[in-house]
Amino acid sequence: MNALILSISTGQGHHATGVAVADAFERLGVHCVTVDAYEYIDPKLSSLVSKGYLLSTAHAPQLAATVYNAMVKKNSPSKKFSVSKMTNTYLAWDLKKHIQQNAPDIIVCTHVLSAILASEMKSHAWTDAVTAGIVTDFTVHPLWEETGGLDYYVTPNELLEFQMMKKGLDIKKILPFGIPIRPQFAGRVEKGLARRRLGLEPEKTTILVMSGSMGYGKIDVSLSKIDALPFDMQIIAVCGNNAEMYRRVQRMKFRKRMDVYGYVTNVDLMMDAADCIITKPGGITSSEALAKGLPMIMVNPIPGHEIRNAEFMLNNGIALYATKSFPLEEAVFSLLRHQGRLEDLRKTIEPYAKSTAANDLCEFLAARAREKEEG
Repeated sequence: MNALILSISTGQGHHATGVAVADAFERLGVHCVTVDAYEYIDPKLSSLVSKGYLLSTAHAPQLAATVYNAMVKKNSPSKKFSVSKMTNTYLAWDLKKHIQQNAPDIIVCTHVLSAILASEMKSHAWTDAVTAGIVTDFTVHPLWEETGGLDYYVTPNELLEFQMMKKGLDIKKILPFGIPIRPQFAGRVEKGLARRRLGLEPEKTTILVMSGSMGYGKIDVSLSKIDALPFDMQIIAVCGNNAEMYRRVQRMKFRKRMDVYGYVTNVDLMMDAADCIITKPGGITSSEALAKGLPMIMVNPIPGHEIRNAEFMLNNGIALYATKSFPLEEAVFSLLRHQGRLEDLRKTIEPYAKSTAANDLCEFLAARAREKEEG
């Protein structure tokens, strides 16, 4: 049995989801190949989309949010012959050759744009593979309305069913397994042991502050604010790929113990060591923290989908959201001031901690593909 992970290069989250799904398929004995759809069609197109995403989120987030919000406010799905649908039909034609030559039994899309291409190919009967698109945020991007040809939709939670229905999609196709995460985030290491492995004091309250893989966010400002709080605690600061911020934080003077890192590969262990995490509410990072049962304080969301991630988690009582009127230092204070507050939040998180999403999805799709082959 062969599976194809169809992705688009916009940020690390979609890549991490693809890796998690590919690993789960391989554990089941399913041969898996990952293809960047736009890179295959035209490397220039892939570069344009990737750079456009990074530029819009880093330098023009409000403009990107305005476009996103305008799409969200649409009251009905796109027309059959909309410009976007015709464009994606054209692009899907270019991908058709690869699909038909390799004849995958399963196609999993980790980005809405690749999901649109797979939907077009399915609708035109260019593939008979079992197809699934993964919604990698706690909200449904407006473009998902153009993926009606897919067999299944993987959502982070069953509560997204209402949004899917508003997009004109068949809610019977929804698989609320959760966002697939890598296996190291599915398990948990005892807190004291995790701290000892990181060289931390095993009994001291520990805060993890992350700016994401791309290093967005003013992590130096955040660290100064929490360093001034009247709590005996230690802090792990991860600056991601932002080398300038890493150097800046290293030069800063702190009263509390501050372990500063650049890009790391052991975030899972850091989450196990922490009592709470301060981070941007990206869909993948949020899912990883939920799987670890780790309380979150969300900061600096990218306007658009990350604001909606924050709203979902805030409205469901599974995270705190620091804003201008409820600043970070106040959020941390409110979380640590009363004994038991962290434990209460951990209990609230548990129903949302879908740590086996990757295995559940791959087992389901492999079973559907076998049924199709036998029947």
